Amino acid sequence: MTDSALVAMAAMIGEWRTTSEQLPDMVGHTTIEWLDGDAFLLVRLTVPEPAIARTWVVGTDDAYPERLKVLQHDSAGARRIYNGALTGPLWRIWRDAPGDSQRLTGNLEESGNIFRATWERSDAELDPRTWEHQLDIVYTRIA
Repeated sequence: MTDSALVAMAAMIGEWRTTSEQLPDMVGHTTIEWLDGDAFLLVRLTVPEPAIARTWVVGTDDAYPERLKVLQHDSAGARRIYNGALTGPLWRIWRDAPGDSQRLTGNLEESGNIFRATWERSDAELDPRTWEHQLDIVYTRIA
């Protein structure tokens, strides 16, 4: 494999307990695994109550192996394409779309067992003054 961004993301492969201080009763389960050998990463998040399911397929383009592309589908029927970047332990994904821009910024702790992330959204495409904090998420490795 020559996809440097995917190689770097291999540290995230495993099973994770997914929690948020803002929603303490919502506990989810996230799995990250290779798909099709090591061509893509498959990320699945499930939260039993309320029923939430989200699937990401993460990959790169041969011409730009440092740039991640994230295809998302969720249980509400939404389909989105995010851009992504990985710099050391910092993982970012973002989507600039009219009326619904979103971004996630996360950091994998040195131990490799805790990943802390923040979701933000904006109604205004590409306007950095309008980002609203949505949710802090903590992924704790369980396997």
